[in-house]
This record gives sequence, structure tokens and C-alpha cells, in this order.
Amino acid sequence: MIRHPHPPEIKLLPQIENEADLRYRRVGLGRVVDMPPASLASLEAGRREGRLWVAVSPLGRPIGFALMKFPGSAAWLDQLSVLTRWQGYGFGSALIEQVATAARSLGHRTLHLSTYRDVSWNAPYYSRRSFVEMPRGDWPHIFRMQAMEENQHGHPPWRRTIMRRSLD
Repeated sequence: MIRHPHPPEIKLLPQIENEADLRYRRVGLGRVVDMPPASLASLEAGRREGRLWVAVSPLGRPIGFALMKFPGSAAWLDQLSVLTRWQGYGFGSALIEQVATAARSLGHRTLHLSTYRDVSWNAPYYSRRSFVEMPRGDWPHIFRMQAMEENQHGHPPWRRTIMRRSLD
């Protein structure tokens, strides 16, 4: 089930992100594990503004989450994390669909994200969910700024890409 998180659940989400990120070590991206997770302040703002959703287990406990932001007024899937033991059950896909539905209801025709192009649970995963890579020459200024910020946090720029999905 996908729903908005309850206020006490916000503190659980960075732990979910950290645990889900551990798999990056296996593909030579240990720096991702060392990066700080989404801040409690940004998650709480997302909750208050209706831009944050959680996937919950049959017992009602958060096992994943998705956060949407609007850089330059574009709908942006900023974070998608699912606990390792719950991956492969469709929770990530359901979270993506929830974000896409919300973006569409706000009048957006496209959903964007940045990801690793060569990591199987990143660009190939999103490609299977109707996202396509945007040529760098098509990136608007705000996306270039987003990429620069990611680079400063340690994401290798040659492995990163921005993808988009039509919501029409």
C-alpha cells in the first residue's frame, strides 16, 4: 500500500534510504553510502506539502518512500528508496506511479529524475518504467545546476544522467 506518511514516521525514512543505498558498494559506488540521506527537514516539508509517500508492509510499517520536488517548476522524483528485503515486490514501481499521478494532477506533462546510467536498479530500471534519457544538450539550466550540485556531493558526472517520462 502507498500512502502519505504519518508525522512520527518521518524519522524512519533516512534509515530506509541508508539501508537501501548499501547495495551501491557492490558496483563501486561506496561514496553513495557515505553521502547523507534526505534531511528530516526536507522530508517533513514534503510530508506537509503532500509531496512524500511511503510504501508500507502488510503490518503497516514504512518500507520505502518517494519524494517529489519542483526545481524550476519541473516535476522531479528526488528520492526513491525501498528496503532491500522488500525490493522486487513492486513497491518502487507503485511509488513511481503515485508520484506520476500526483505530478499529472498538478498539471505537469513530464516527470524527471537523475540517476546512474550504468547501475541496473537505476537507469535500466527507470527505462522499464517509461523513462527515457535526456540528451545533455536538452537539459534546461535548472537541471544543469542540479547535476552540478550532485557532482559536488560526490556523484561521478560521467556515470549520471537525467531521465524523463511523459505523463500524457
